This record gives sequence, C-alpha cells and structure tokens, in this order.
Amino acid sequence: MLRTVRLLSGGLPCLFPSERHTHKPISENTLRALLIRAGDYQRHVPHGFRAAFSICMNERADRLWREAGHKDASPDRAIIDLMLAHIPENKVEGAYNRAAYMPRRRELACEWADLISEGLGAPAEQLGKPIRDAATGPRRE
Repeated sequence: MLRTVRLLSGGLPCLFPSERHTHKPISENTLRALLIRAGDYQRHVPHGFRAAFSICMNERADRLWREAGHKDASPDRAIIDLMLAHIPENKVEGAYNRAAYMPRRRELACEWADLISEGLGAPAEQLGKPIRDAATGPRRE
C-alpha cells in the first residue's frame, strides 16, 4: 500500500502532501472533506477511525495474548495508546519512559493495514476509481 501511495506522492517528503503546499501534509480537514464527497459523512467521522483502530487492535491484542496462555492484559495496549499519541496516565512514567517502541509500532500498523484492506485487491487497482467505488465497489444502477 505504502509503495503505491509513494508513487502518487512523486517522491515528496509526505505520503499525503497538501495540494497547495506539497512540503506539508494534508490538513486535519482533508479526510472529513473526502468523507463528505463520498457521501459517507453521516455514517463515519475522521475521529471514528482512531476509535476503530483502538478498539479492534486492543481486543485483538488481548485475545492473542490470552490464547498464548497469559491471564493479564496484553503489553501491546500501551503501545497502541502510544500510536494514538495518548499520554500515559502515570506522569512519572511519561516523564522518564521515552521509548518509542518503533519496531512493534510498525508491526501493529502492518497488522491493522492487513485487517482493513482484506479483500480489497491490490492497491494499484484502486487508483483512479471514484471514491465510493474504491471503498465499496461499483454502484448498482
């Protein structure tokens, strides 16, 4: 997916560059505008994608952790919160633990990408399709 998106960005520093300022990323309102154009803003809001990520990945992490024989919550929960830029409740831990856990964050991001793109076909096949068709398939007349 990222390789395909990189082709679209033309080697710019951002995967999703702003149309006006290509050295900057898209704004926080771009996804909202895309949902409105796709006709899905009544059912989906951008912040809902963060909630979906948190719910799905935390439940999945706990399930896999328990299947491995553990009784407590998965240690991935803290990393998932970190991926959402959540600050630890424990202020001391937040002040001293500056670990980024990047290798595990990358693994979790790939797992999420696999989950949400299952059944979509190759990313390159989605390019150039109308927004609604890329997400749901062609409309029925």
